[in-house]
Amino acid sequence: MSKKISIYDIAKYVGVSPATVSYAINGKKKISLETKQKIFKAIDELGYVPDTMARTLSTGRSHLIGLCLPIDDSSSQIVENPFYVEFISGLELGIAKFDYDIVIGCQENKNDFKSWARSRRLDGVIMLGKYPRTVYESIKELNIPIVLIDVYEEYANEFHNIRVDDEGGMYEATNFMIKNGHTKIGFAGAIDKSLVDYHRYLGYRRALEDNHVEYQDDFLFSGYATFDSGCEIAKKIIQRNNITAICCSGDIIGIGIIRTYCELGKKIPEELSVIGFDDIQDDKYLFPSLTTMSQDIRLKGQLAAKTIIENIDNSNNSFSMVNLGAKLVERDTVKKLN
Repeated sequence: MSKKISIYDIAKYVGVSPATVSYAINGKKKISLETKQKIFKAIDELGYVPDTMARTLSTGRSHLIGLCLPIDDSSSQIVENPFYVEFISGLELGIAKFDYDIVIGCQENKNDFKSWARSRRLDGVIMLGKYPRTVYESIKELNIPIVLIDVYEEYANEFHNIRVDDEGGMYEATNFMIKNGHTKIGFAGAIDKSLVDYHRYLGYRRALEDNHVEYQDDFLFSGYATFDSGCEIAKKIIQRNNITAICCSGDIIGIGIIRTYCELGKKIPEELSVIGFDDIQDDKYLFPSLTTMSQDIRLKGQLAAKTIIENIDNSNNSFSMVNLGAKLVERDTVKKLN
């Protein structure tokens, strides 16, 4: 069995002290760029693998970032949405360069959350979506950086928060429908459960009002951001037969609508124009491909990584709020009526 390479071997190979190698690996002290390059070149050549347990003991850090994903109330499981896959992809890209790893959880009970974070010695936590207020209150006791994603609740200003211009994005989406001659425009989303959906709904309502288009209560279709919700909403739209277009709070709802229409022998966009929000990868592979409001999901993940790492290294009492833009991506699901 070959000998396990240690920092002492790296130090001897480069001609520096073991402490200098440790400083270079952990970034604890400034070292000249030339020395650092020699050390990392030696690490590659000798095949050195850091001992994570020893590093945790010496630095007091686990190099683990917790990621909490929302739970589907109906199944008590993590919500199935391709959005999260793309977010995690960006997050992983962002933290890997700092030698951190992700631990995924879905705790909604404050005691379970604290136990999960403490038992894994998490250096920070990123939370996607809404959680009970008691969870947010309890995580302050952990004394580690917390970054929220897409949170509008009143306590959001007590944490770092990254979100997209939900209202402005849906305002543009609805305007696009109106410019294409549509006036019977519905909205699909869980406005009573999600403040993200509610802010997108506000953008929809504001666009109707600014363009003097009448709003009707029966044009609102309530449903979670899931494929199954989209399928059920499609059946309701067909039964009512009184709208020509639907603005969806998330792409996954739009995908469910398109799938159901196709299965029932109906045509998109000839019989219903559909616009989504998010621009997940699946959109472009649909037939017809989904017109949507695009947010840079991977960039959101990378920004979350940057924010959490910066605050692990330099904790302070101020909190940042990042509001990303959304842009229209025209594909094949909106019919021009005028």
